[in-house]
Amino acid sequence: IITGDTAITFVSTGVEGAFATEEHPYAAHGPWLQILLTEEFVERMLEDLEDLNSPEEFKLPKEYSWPEKKLKVSILPDAVFDNPLH
Repeated sequence: IITGDTAITFVSTGVEGAFATEEHPYAAHGPWLQILLTEEFVERMLEDLEDLNSPEEFKLPKEYSWPEKKLKVSILPDAVFDNPLH
């Protein structure tokens, strides 16, 4: 269980002050998780997430997965967060 404020930030290569590096693309600092995204991977993600531009054409929940990056993103309906204990 996570309590309090937490943040997940996608950072690109060369962001000043970032903890995530190409050698360690996932870095945590307190409640803050950084995920490093290379320019090539950002382009791929944008292509894969293209259907989010037409929300009336997809149903939630929706999951996107990039196993080679060990990354999975889930898009959930707002109702899931109305009562997170159920």
